[in-house]
Amino acid sequence: MVGEGPGAGYNINVPWENGRCGDADYLAVWDHVLVPVAKEFNPDIILVSAGFDAAVGDPLGGCRLTPHGYSVLLKKLMDFAQGRIVLALEGGYNLDSLANSALACMEVLLEDKPISELSEAYPFESTWRVIQAVRQMLSAYWPTLADKLPTKLTDQKAPPHILLSSSESDDEDDDASKIISKDLVQAIADVVEPILNLKIEDYHDEVNSALWRSKLSKTDIWYAGFGSNMWKSRFLCYIEGGQVIGMKKLCSGSVDRNPPKETRWKTFPHRLFFGRDFTQTWGPGGVAFLDPRSNSEDKAYMCLYKITLEQFNDVLLQENVPDHDMNSPLFDLNALDSILNEGSIPVEAVKRGWYHNVVYLGMEDDIPILTMTCPLSAMESFKSGEIPLCAPSKDYADTLVRGLVEGKQLSEEEATTYIQVASTKPL
Repeated sequence: MVGEGPGAGYNINVPWENGRCGDADYLAVWDHVLVPVAKEFNPDIILVSAGFDAAVGDPLGGCRLTPHGYSVLLKKLMDFAQGRIVLALEGGYNLDSLANSALACMEVLLEDKPISELSEAYPFESTWRVIQAVRQMLSAYWPTLADKLPTKLTDQKAPPHILLSSSESDDEDDDASKIISKDLVQAIADVVEPILNLKIEDYHDEVNSALWRSKLSKTDIWYAGFGSNMWKSRFLCYIEGGQVIGMKKLCSGSVDRNPPKETRWKTFPHRLFFGRDFTQTWGPGGVAFLDPRSNSEDKAYMCLYKITLEQFNDVLLQENVPDHDMNSPLFDLNALDSILNEGSIPVEAVKRGWYHNVVYLGMEDDIPILTMTCPLSAMESFKSGEIPLCAPSKDYADTLVRGLVEGKQLSEEEATTYIQVASTKPL
């Protein structure tokens, strides 16, 4: 979750993969995600929702930040906004640890004593993995995060489930162990045990995902874009992640971010039209659809991208229901074999989406050409007026025109006319 609309890129969430993250893990996130962004943003004031759930000994947070660790993190923030920082006390459920951590932060704000750096300690391996994923996701908004972290740095990691800590951390661990009661131990167990079970399932899901992705990555298809995807820069958002001018929403991108192996243009005997009246990606206005049925009197321009079947699954996902679980493919090799005879296959797993009907358009160099559009049932709803026909917004129409012009298919005037006719001609 990175924010939406004008706020896109300003939410920075760093989701730990496991508990017991401590000083070294939080410091790594500070140094390689938050502080670089803070430097680029240059805040006038810093407001901290100062919850101490991450403190060592806290029964809910499950992490191991020490008072000394909190003081080091806060000291780094003092370099910004000329030290104008507000800490508003929030959570924290181990009163001793909460008190010690809050005291350490007050001493930093009052500059009562010098703050020494943490002694040598390394983050978990998963921490570096999370940091790199967050940096990649946010690099479209913050150029300072675009550079890849050096291997020499990310190789410095603690063994799984072992936290190497400073001498202050060791003392705090000893103190914490004395104040944890039987009830507190049970409270921690109640939180941790379900998480451990989830991690086992997550690992199983990751294995399944890796297997089908590896298999489908060996098969190529042509994906035919007839709407905004005719503009290659827009289509690459589905592969590489990001957004282009006019889009209100960021694309997550594919797991395999390699660009298309080849791009071609063709025309097909299908009807282009515009329906719906609002989208999360483009705002008010209709978006392009293709009549699944062919008609020799119709002509639609399409840009063909040679991608893997694995990438096609990720594009299909992003066009429809991005929050769907991808432990298994949406469109597998069996579906590919079937569509050669059937002509189109509705993908039930994402049937809530508008483009869940995969349509076979023929072969190019013995490679199948696939596109995605609405099902035949939606066509009837468009004709009856149950689903509104609607001309595209200027931003959306400009994207289609840009694709046709840059693809050397039509002049700007011809492309504008092509879009206008498609949006006004009755079904």
